[in-house]
Amino acid sequence: MKREYFNIFIIATIGRPSLKEAIKSIQKQEEDHLIVVVFDDEEIIRPIIDEDIVYLRTPQHVWGEGARQFGVDWCISHNVKSKFLSYLDDDDIILPSYTESLKEFSSYDIVVHSMKIFDNGRIVPEQGYYTYPHLNEQERIRIATQPLIINYVGLTYSLKWEKAKNIKWTSIVPPDFNYINDACKSGLTHIKTGKISYHQLTRGLTGSHANRKYGIHDSKLNK
Repeated sequence: MKREYFNIFIIATIGRPSLKEAIKSIQKQEEDHLIVVVFDDEEIIRPIIDEDIVYLRTPQHVWGEGARQFGVDWCISHNVKSKFLSYLDDDDIILPSYTESLKEFSSYDIVVHSMKIFDNGRIVPEQGYYTYPHLNEQERIRIATQPLIINYVGLTYSLKWEKAKNIKWTSIVPPDFNYINDACKSGLTHIKTGKISYHQLTRGLTGSHANRKYGIHDSKLNK
């Protein structure tokens, strides 16, 4: 592991099989990068071994926001330096031009990227799935996935590392928007580009509850 990079990627995970493809998409970036994978109080699985991938485990369950903060704190304590910090979910893949495109917006402190869901099969049961226990599973899945439509625009973002490391993650819902709001209120200049996109992978049931129910470890993960 080096000590200075163009980009640090923080991935919070519970060990979903899609983690491997998320990591592989980062490895296609042209600029030097460090990948910090934080398992939220789960057994550490290393789908890809590389000197610039760090696998960590939180001492207790802290949810996604806490796991992200755990990764940032590790980088700070190990004196890792970078130009940008990016957050990526473990079921997403980014385009090869992701970090290269950041150069176009290097004058900004926070860059909000665009994303598209190209397949309507992604299921996120945390919202709605457990709200209606009296309904059958198929109906609960339908309610949970109702907001997810083809070409639905979401977001991911990158921040200047020297400023981002001073912003703390909290568990306020929705955490991503809260974090971006905190970043902007702190005086960071920002822009929503729409020029950098990343693709949601279709993985069937996703999210912490579903994966704990159906099994989070996959025998194909290390192949």
